[in-house]
Amino acid sequence: MFQVDGRAVVQLGAEDVEALRKLVERCHAFMTLVYGELEPDAAEGILESLPPGKTLEDKFALGLYTDGKKELIGLLDAVRGFPEQDEWIIGLLMIDPDHRRAGLGARFVGAFERWVRGQGAAGIRLVVQEQNPDALRFWQRQGFEVTGMTLQTLPRRQNMIQLLHKPLAP
Repeated sequence: MFQVDGRAVVQLGAEDVEALRKLVERCHAFMTLVYGELEPDAAEGILESLPPGKTLEDKFALGLYTDGKKELIGLLDAVRGFPEQDEWIIGLLMIDPDHRRAGLGARFVGAFERWVRGQGAAGIRLVVQEQNPDALRFWQRQGFEVTGMTLQTLPRRQNMIQLLHKPLAP
């Protein structure tokens, strides 16, 4: 796949659920901000959730472990071919709170961009909840631009979300 800081990024699967659950718990503030509360099956939901018309073959739950695969410290969840065939959508980026503010998220996203460009992607899309201005600033620093706003309806809350896009040069 690709590397970040010399560590291999791996496709997460059923064998990684416990490590993902621990990362989600460490990121509980974000999960509560977006979803209203931390669901007990949030880790499984991350591995299984898909946009309409997509299959698990299109899903990439990409994990970044510490050296020796001791602890999952990052997740980038993406789906290829959505909303357009030549685009990818990032559903979630989570970085362990103890590893934030050191550029790890930006390096993870940069490595992901290079990888999907090599897969033929022409652009990447994502959404940011209005109540998360720090995330909006992060994504704008990565070159994403706001293209609109809409209402997101989740089981426990509704969010106004900003739609972001970044075209990728060939």
